[in-house]
Amino acid sequence: MDFLTKTVTLKNGRQCLLRHPEEPDAEMLLHYLRTTSGETPYMIREPEEVRTSIAEEIEFIQKNREAPRALMLLAFVEGKYAGSCSFGGVSERNRMRHRCTVGISLYRDFWGQGIGTVLMSEILSAARAAGFEQAELEVVSANAPAIALYRKLGFETTGTIPRAFKYQDGSCADFLFMVKNLV
Repeated sequence: MDFLTKTVTLKNGRQCLLRHPEEPDAEMLLHYLRTTSGETPYMIREPEEVRTSIAEEIEFIQKNREAPRALMLLAFVEGKYAGSCSFGGVSERNRMRHRCTVGISLYRDFWGQGIGTVLMSEILSAARAAGFEQAELEVVSANAPAIALYRKLGFETTGTIPRAFKYQDGSCADFLFMVKNLV
């Protein structure tokens, strides 16, 4: 899906550049996945589970750029990569084409600066423009800052998935299933 590169001013006055990922970003994105997976217990993978090759990541970037109903955006603050946000359809089946899933993650150093609000707002606007009527996400129930962001943007909790995560130490975490109407 097309997206014109955009610069926005964050709540702290810093400039944030939003753009598509490009093929040369592949190695940076894989490092980001490994790092962010270790910075918080709220990501879906352990750092060692990031096994994608650079060639596979380049292929992912290419397919995402060519997809008419999907978008991934990268955020850079003063030239430093801060995080990403994306959406994609739940299914191409007629009865489910109106639904998309969204996801976001940021390096810990960039939390609380308004980047999440900027990224999610852009992604939700683009999802609406792509014809989606409903955005959905899952979030660890203990992730209060993320839940506050999603609620601020109009998401509502519609259910809980108990024991959705099982950590290496045997403990578990629940997911909240959240939905936002885009029409």
